[in-house]
Amino acid sequence: MTSHLAEAGRTLIPRNNDRYGLLSPALVILTFVAGLVDALSYLAMGRVFVANVTGNIVFLGFSIAHAQGFVWWTSTLALLAFIVGALIGGRIIRRFGDNHAKHLLVATGVQTLFVIAALIGIYLLNHFSSEPTMGGTAAAAAARATPSLIFPTASHIDLHIIMLIVLLAPAMGIQNSTARKLSVPDLPTTVMTMTLTGIVADTSARGHEHSKLGRRAVAMTALALGALTGALLQTHGHEDVILIVMIVCLLLVIAMMLPHIHSDASWTIAEKSPVSK
Repeated sequence: MTSHLAEAGRTLIPRNNDRYGLLSPALVILTFVAGLVDALSYLAMGRVFVANVTGNIVFLGFSIAHAQGFVWWTSTLALLAFIVGALIGGRIIRRFGDNHAKHLLVATGVQTLFVIAALIGIYLLNHFSSEPTMGGTAAAAAARATPSLIFPTASHIDLHIIMLIVLLAPAMGIQNSTARKLSVPDLPTTVMTMTLTGIVADTSARGHEHSKLGRRAVAMTALALGALTGALLQTHGHEDVILIVMIVCLLLVIAMMLPHIHSDASWTIAEKSPVSK
């Protein structure tokens, strides 16, 4: 147990010679962000994911089968918007991928712009649109007996939902492409299926000391805490606060990376891919 706690501590506060340096705590923060945004998207945007986006493929199948509560256009829009984000993430990798700190800084900066645009969009739509509001005042939230959005149906398309999907799904596409390129073990920032599988399978195959429980538990806890925080805020009508918390977390990652964009620390240098002959 002590070794697992020490491993968890090193993930959050890495040693000077740690192989992944500040990438580990930065990706833990981004994992928390993923939990936040999926709580917002699933609870307030009509059963759609913008972080764990592969779930939308299943939801699309449900909607085609006319399962209650699922509509095809939200899942399709989220998938397409996520792909756009992944394309942007790929261009960032091509330009800045040789330096992990600079790569994460730029990618998170672009991601932050998308989230800021979503926050501004909510306030503008609340002011000019006659549709249901998001993130209104506490009094307005208390007056609502249901979540602050009307779930989308075949006959109802909420501009708030469209705007949030179009802006948040690309942001998470950028985050996923960045985490994939950084390849920090057990910190994919979104899908934790392989992380959970690794705990059980490695314990079974090699013994409890090889489970990497401390590191993996940090990642899963960050995702769960993000989802919990997002759910608590959303059920009280504070979708705008969810976006504000996301922005604060993203700015924290930027602040962590900024001093190291010209560093020669080993964790900032991307490994060169072997050239095939």
